[in-house]
Amino acid sequence: MMNNTHDYLYHDLLKRSISAFHAVLKGSEPDVERCDAPMMDRYVIVLQGETMSLRGWVEGHPRLGTSLIQTSLLIHISKDRKWARTLSRWYRLGEPERLGTSQLSLGIDLPSFCVPIGLDGISIPLHLARRVMELQPTRLTGMAAERGFNDVSKTLSDIANRWPPQT
Repeated sequence: MMNNTHDYLYHDLLKRSISAFHAVLKGSEPDVERCDAPMMDRYVIVLQGETMSLRGWVEGHPRLGTSLIQTSLLIHISKDRKWARTLSRWYRLGEPERLGTSQLSLGIDLPSFCVPIGLDGISIPLHLARRVMELQPTRLTGMAAERGFNDVSKTLSDIANRWPPQT
């Protein structure tokens, strides 16, 4: 039972998460012929607490046009790194941001490492992000169960049993 505004917001977040997970489980990338997904380039994966998002330069975003953005909750990145699914939409992925290593140590060539992003986030490499993404349905199942959203909890539990997608 929802008793306050926060309950409604959590319920909405969880229902939107279910839609995003189902979109990925239908196929790890959208139908290219019909997809008008925005293109994100020079992106990093940002971890803030237990949630992840993408931050980068986007073109063709339906509301934000061309600009530097931080996405909603990151759900999935395809194995070929060409597509990302967030809570709200698919993104076509260009090149990730290559963070300069000269600040760390001369002569070290690291394609990505953890650096502060904003006030409370850090960038993380894809192999760590994939591990966090694997755990998302289970984490959200617990969140739904704690709030008594039994129908949503059951659906997320079913998704967790099929997650991550193998393609």
